[in-house]
Amino acid sequence: MSRSEVDRKEILSEIEALCIMHEKITQSSECRDFNRRAALLLERMEDEGYDRLADRAMDLLASCNPKDLSQCDSIQRARDILERLRELAYEYQGKKG
Repeated sequence: MSRSEVDRKEILSEIEALCIMHEKITQSSECRDFNRRAALLLERMEDEGYDRLADRAMDLLASCNPKDLSQCDSIQRARDILERLRELAYEYQGKKG
């Protein structure tokens, strides 16, 4: 298995983990952890040259607005972006090289 295939699988795995994590957020501290983890993934996607995925991750971070005492205003928007990010990652997964 080539390095790029491993990278794609690891990125897809992290996107899946973020999707699961986002569904279980109940506290602002968890939201901030999600935000940090998404930022690290964005950095990796940029480093690996996955520009379309990185663009979606930037959209996700732009909509992510952790609050201390109330629920995030953009939960559904973040879910939609995560779903699109997942779809794009599966498209990349299908590519060879």
